[in-house]
Amino acid sequence: MPNKVCFSVLLLVISIHALAQPGIKDSIYSTVIGEERMLQIQLPKEYKPGSGDKYQVLYLLDGEWNAELFEQTQAWSRQWGFTMPIIMVGVKNSYPNNQNQRFRDLTPTKTEGNGSGGGPKLLSFLKDELIPYINKTYPANGVNILWGHSLGGLFVLYTLFTEPQLFDSYIAADPSCWWDHGFLKGYAREKMKDVKGVKSLFITGRTGEAYHDMGIDSFLMVLKEIAPPTLLWKDVAYPDETHISQQGKSAYDGLKYTLAPSLIDRIHVDPMGGIVEKGKPFSLVCQNQLAEKNIRYSTDGKEPTLASMKMHEENKITPVSNVQLKVKVFFANDTADKTFATTYKLGSPLPAKKKPAGAIQGGWNYACFKSSAGTGLIKSGTTAEHVDLNNVDSNGVFYRLSGYLETTKRGYYMFEMAGEPGAKLLLGGAPLMEIPAGKDYNSFLVPLEAGFYDIQFEYTHSKGGPGFYFGYRRPDVAGDGPFLPVVMYH
Repeated sequence: MPNKVCFSVLLLVISIHALAQPGIKDSIYSTVIGEERMLQIQLPKEYKPGSGDKYQVLYLLDGEWNAELFEQTQAWSRQWGFTMPIIMVGVKNSYPNNQNQRFRDLTPTKTEGNGSGGGPKLLSFLKDELIPYINKTYPANGVNILWGHSLGGLFVLYTLFTEPQLFDSYIAADPSCWWDHGFLKGYAREKMKDVKGVKSLFITGRTGEAYHDMGIDSFLMVLKEIAPPTLLWKDVAYPDETHISQQGKSAYDGLKYTLAPSLIDRIHVDPMGGIVEKGKPFSLVCQNQLAEKNIRYSTDGKEPTLASMKMHEENKITPVSNVQLKVKVFFANDTADKTFATTYKLGSPLPAKKKPAGAIQGGWNYACFKSSAGTGLIKSGTTAEHVDLNNVDSNGVFYRLSGYLETTKRGYYMFEMAGEPGAKLLLGGAPLMEIPAGKDYNSFLVPLEAGFYDIQFEYTHSKGGPGFYFGYRRPDVAGDGPFLPVVMYH
């Protein structure tokens, strides 16, 4: 493929940015390669020396230009909460006689007369010298990510199948899978069995002929055929981009795919419990980012595995008996795994009643007391007065909201509450749900008829504590929201 080789070589000799490089300049002498290797280290802005905080480490091949790209990308991602603080290590190429040696270092095999095939040495340098040095010198937590573009992407994939335990996550941007007559495709078939444990892999390319010319399509066929469930991977092909311009999108998307799921503070699914009708499907909604990557679930009470059903933003479940939901998160390192379990019990719609005599549309009654026993009235009125039910000047006041809810269609209604533990919702005179101890949110699904229901909220609100919120989802409207005055009666 001489045309491809020439094209790639042209890309490999791109001039280095003359702009000042971010972070800390460092270096380490490699006895494996026999030369000094320059590093560009970026610590999280949140880090305070001596704090004891530890972070994941992202190793950037071609660090002389990728350090700047990732500084900007990570700063924006952090600002908007898409990624977490990490250490970034730009591994710069060496330049003896002003000649960039990335072609030598990033190619896993030697082809005749072109100075290639130094990939195994570079991998030994990363494994035996650089990573131990970073772990010793900087606040690393032992979780590692590897990024590479073009031949760097080829090296990332070579590393995955050669030393899969070395990194937890791999990002290959427009990788040169065409190298050495498609060497990687056969190598992956041979080595796939060695990829054990949960690993994350993100691959990017370009649409059209470029996907084929880079050999990415052929490599992906291998992944689709034999990749184990523990290899959590995704590929993206960008339209209207060049081999170079796609790096920016790959940087952001790669960071988000790799890091965003780890931002999970809890598994957030709605409804968190409920009553369901046999044969009547209901929606299980997941609020976690990229849920389909890391979250699996079962509905029969069995422990989920990576081969279980993937959690999507919206999941349809058709009950035939009690639904025993179990949800589990799988990370590339298992230190932060989380689980959630609940049961949706088979039942019938709660009976509605006719519109109560004298019911006034537009709001519910409220009363604020000094104690949860309902004594010491502080104020009362209706929510139609647009009173702020979270505006309190003392600790531990008790609120009771009561009235009637009109439902206009038979079907599933999901109620949700946010606030302090112990907040309760009663429907039709019976307790429906409560925010449990140590939590600040709950949601519950119930089938209702068209008609009117007695409704009551009881909650304690403390000054400076979490505000109380209540809302619901109707069967004829997508998404959840507040109760509108048109369905509220007192």
